[in-house]
Amino acid sequence: MNTELRRSPRYADFLPISLSACRNDNGKLVAGPLSARILDLSNHGSCLLLTQVMMQSFHIFHSTREDDFIDLVLHINLPGQKDTLEILATPIWLNATKLDDIKVFKMGVNFLEGIDENLLQNINKMINQK
Repeated sequence: MNTELRRSPRYADFLPISLSACRNDNGKLVAGPLSARILDLSNHGSCLLLTQVMMQSFHIFHSTREDDFIDLVLHINLPGQKDTLEILATPIWLNATKLDDIKVFKMGVNFLEGIDENLLQNINKMINQK
């Protein structure tokens, strides 16, 4: 029996974003931005698709998990909005896979603060209007 353990429902999307790693004590950029896509999104987290996880010697998953002073920042440009939505997150899991003979990475992240349900529905609505 497969039991769903997620805290909130997920919306399936394929939204292009950028991903950075920043220090949470002073906001300084540590690595990024990297191109990524949101595969699914909920109030509490997301599954991201990346084609690379390394920038010089910084690994977006392992380096972030090893340093409590570094958070991930998802930069989301929403259609019709001039401001970029920034969501702080921490990586939870990482899997490498192949997609059409290209090595890609799926990474699960938890948001440091939950996303408001209305904002989540608006993001989903704007994405599906594209």
